[in-house]
Amino acid sequence: MRAAATELPRGIRINAVSPTVVTEALDVYGDFFPGFAPVPAADVARAFVKSVEGVHTGRIYELD
Repeated sequence: MRAAATELPRGIRINAVSPTVVTEALDVYGDFFPGFAPVPAADVARAFVKSVEGVHTGRIYELD
């Protein structure tokens, strides 16, 4: 994200949201994420809002 953010024209931002496994999907995907703490979908949604509506660029919002 940091490298891509420096290449974009002024005024264009880029961020990423990186959750582990979403709590609501544990029954389907939980086996693919052994040892990872599940994250509620509401927390993931708040991170997306922060990445889109915030002022930062080149950030990875990790949820764990």
